[in-house]
Amino acid sequence: MEKDNCNKKSLSEVLDVRQFRHTNSPVFSTAIFAVIMLLVVAGTILSNMSLKSTFFWSSPTSENGEEVIGSSKEHYKQRQDRLASLTSNRIRGFQVDQPFRAVSSDEYFGKREMLAVESVFKAHPQGCLMIVSGSLDSLQGDSILKPLNDRGYKVFAATPDMSLLLENTPAKSWFQEMKSCKRDPGRIPLHQNLSNLARLAFLYKYGGVYLDTDFIVTRSFKGLKNSIGAQTVVEGDSKNWTRLNNAVLIFEKDHPLVYSFIEEFASTFDGNKWGHNGPYLVTRVAQRARETIGDNFTVLPPVAFYPFNWLDIPRLFQTPRGSNDSTLLKTDLVKLNRESYGLHLWNKITRKLKIESPKSTLYDNNLPFKPNVPLPRPYGPMSSSCNINSVVDSEHKEKELDPLLPPRKASKNQRIDWFRRKLPELEILKSTTKSKSFHTRVLDLYNKNCSAQFFMIWLSPANSFGPREMLAIDTLFTTNPGACLAILSNSLDSPNGYTILKPLFDQGFNLIAVTIDIPFLVKNTPAEAWLKRLKSGNMDPGSIPLFMNLSDLTRLAVLYKYGGVYLDTDIIFLNDMTGLRNAIGAQSSDPATKRWTRLNNAVMVFDIYHPLMREFLQEYATTFDGNKWGYNSPYLVSRVIKRLGNKPGYNNLTIFSPDAFYPVNWIKIQKLFKKPATTREAKWVEKTVQDMNKGSYMIHLWNKVTRKIKIEEGSVMHTLVSTHCTVCGNITNSHI
Repeated sequence: MEKDNCNKKSLSEVLDVRQFRHTNSPVFSTAIFAVIMLLVVAGTILSNMSLKSTFFWSSPTSENGEEVIGSSKEHYKQRQDRLASLTSNRIRGFQVDQPFRAVSSDEYFGKREMLAVESVFKAHPQGCLMIVSGSLDSLQGDSILKPLNDRGYKVFAATPDMSLLLENTPAKSWFQEMKSCKRDPGRIPLHQNLSNLARLAFLYKYGGVYLDTDFIVTRSFKGLKNSIGAQTVVEGDSKNWTRLNNAVLIFEKDHPLVYSFIEEFASTFDGNKWGHNGPYLVTRVAQRARETIGDNFTVLPPVAFYPFNWLDIPRLFQTPRGSNDSTLLKTDLVKLNRESYGLHLWNKITRKLKIESPKSTLYDNNLPFKPNVPLPRPYGPMSSSCNINSVVDSEHKEKELDPLLPPRKASKNQRIDWFRRKLPELEILKSTTKSKSFHTRVLDLYNKNCSAQFFMIWLSPANSFGPREMLAIDTLFTTNPGACLAILSNSLDSPNGYTILKPLFDQGFNLIAVTIDIPFLVKNTPAEAWLKRLKSGNMDPGSIPLFMNLSDLTRLAVLYKYGGVYLDTDIIFLNDMTGLRNAIGAQSSDPATKRWTRLNNAVMVFDIYHPLMREFLQEYATTFDGNKWGYNSPYLVSRVIKRLGNKPGYNNLTIFSPDAFYPVNWIKIQKLFKKPATTREAKWVEKTVQDMNKGSYMIHLWNKVTRKIKIEEGSVMHTLVSTHCTVCGNITNSHI
């Protein structure tokens, strides 16, 4: 192939997948029209793959040569960069008639996927299964599937022809635009969205059952027709569903609802929002379809396909710790066997979990795989050794008075005496069994191909984590869809915390609440000696609430040790900030010179081990004063940066103007909550919203000033929250 050939050809070749190898065989014809199971190797295992492993071509000059299109998400954050990446890759020496293409490489088809296939045939001995996969439609794939074929199972792999599949469907034009590089593929790996589209196209053209590859079938689907499963429902009402899922789909050929799914995919495609073209898509369309196409489809309750949500499922892999756990496990098995058609394993959560006991759910299926199959660690709040009953009891007894709040108007000596008495119960200052998993859990989270790693800190009781904090997290993910967030919080890393955060987990957001290990964080930093002095009981903690000063320390330490973005919890995010590096925002500036006069530490973006972060820690440890508000936080970062200036080693820093992070100061912020009373004020609201959306990454709400102010309809805040928040509900007159 000549180097000056059309740049767009590489993407066209990626998407222009060849026809089925078995098209002319009787087996293929029978399978297409009598298929009982349609299993696409891309459904959920693709969440564990990088974009680099998505599309491959074999070179005729090398038996194992591969050309890879695309790259990891962090390299292509902007739309124009992603389009350029698709058009700039060229394939040298490519034989058009013999491509090797895969949605997922055959090496990813392992024991779990074999387990899924095996369970299909246990429940449907006479069934036919087509695995739609370019990588398994090969000699290597034949070898992998041979144990299944040797058992007499009617299973084969076939490479899809996407052009043929999408002919005479609403997605044809979308596909052509993507091939011609006229459409932004988005940050989400393209193979995930192609998988979402392919399952719809197959069901529309041929009918049958689509299954993800991490679904264990437990009983026959016989009798099911034109059905989809609910993932979540309104509590206490199994028929009032709130979220569907596309991991299991059962539909007849040419079904109007599936056509509507494809139409929605083509017309609303967004490659930047996780789930937008998958579970959220089928949910949106089905909600509308109840009024337009009637009752020609069935929504089954969660127990049918998703009896355990992705936060609860890790306990099915664990050995019962006592009689309560054993009773709970038996109840789970009864429910699974009596009411469920299968079990979705939520690969992203359970892929690396080990099955601890031969009595676990998977082993009870009598499938030919060892119980110690390495199947990521649960990212929920409970560890495998957690005594659930005792933890729940302790949460119900959570004190209203924060133990980190010193007595009001106490003298220095009184505060020291108070602190000495409190020290034994202040677990936040200790390395405990639970906190020692901090490092592992944070690394597990950030190993999930995050576009950026974010930190928030919550040192108050879990019950005080309210709508405003939920708003901050929700808008973070709506503007930074590929982000990962660790909330450093002992109180939220609990069953009660899980309940509070559940609406966010249900959105599919990539976050965890994790117990802080402050001794670990400050180890080998200038603040290590300061913590030792504090724990000795001979140091005045100050009149400022201790949790505020510990929060100031923790944000510095976590950024120094891990790098990333630290954020306060009273923020509304307006724009994607994943491209920022080594940045801090000015809170105020001189109107004449435009030079900053004060910085703020509510938003900080720094590389791991940045020398400026170490200077911040040094300043904290040597000049700490717990009696002056802001002294260890905004004033600290301001005086350090002012002192260091542009000295070598410290000038790798961007200081943003107030518009970036603090577009409205704490004096004027209240105006944003008020509805316009005149036409002039209405125009001001409109212009302010436009200016913020265009020129600001976020808006800081200045909690101390606005916590009790209600949002009035038509106000700037009402408009911003309505636009950027997905879980806020009715925000009018609320105290967000």
